[in-house]
Amino acid sequence: MKIIGIAGGTKTGKSLFANHLAQFLPSASILSLDNYFLDKPARIPIEQHNFYIPTAFDFKSFHIALEDLRKELPVQMPNYDQTKGKRLSTVKVVPKKYLIIEGLYSLMHASIRSLMSYSFYLESPPDVVLSRFIRGNLQKWNYPLEYSIQQYFTFVRPAFYNYVVPTRQHAHLVVTNDYNSGLDLFLQDFLNKYQL
Repeated sequence: MKIIGIAGGTKTGKSLFANHLAQFLPSASILSLDNYFLDKPARIPIEQHNFYIPTAFDFKSFHIALEDLRKELPVQMPNYDQTKGKRLSTVKVVPKKYLIIEGLYSLMHASIRSLMSYSFYLESPPDVVLSRFIRGNLQKWNYPLEYSIQQYFTFVRPAFYNYVVPTRQHAHLVVTNDYNSGLDLFLQDFLNKYQL
């Protein structure tokens, strides 16, 4: 099994990139770090919970799942509901020729990076990130504009500069995803030139 990592800030296109890559590779599974959030403490309102810092994630369970897949064992990946701040169910992930792991902090831990055969770091201009964040919150959860702006400046941006950006140095390749980038076209060209 070859493991490919995809990291980068919020709304830089990590999940889209992972899905495109899985389609182009002959046989690939995706393990998303976003499904490994720790349950939100009951005493904290959802709008006050910071989903963007490393301590919000269950890296221990994520690493166990990764090791099981490397042993060619299927895993039950949590299905995390961010509106409720907890895991509601699971999704089965089966081992394949390639395993794509994606998330804000996919490149944070050396123990995980050491397993990767290749890694990408996606980045986007701040105004593009903010626009996508507002639009995504409105379309997916119908959150008002004021809520998204407050979340972005209180949680998203500080976590990005404090914790995500330092992981950029560990990527094999940095990919810029602007407002009109074609990630699928980029990957087609990349895979025509390089073997993952």
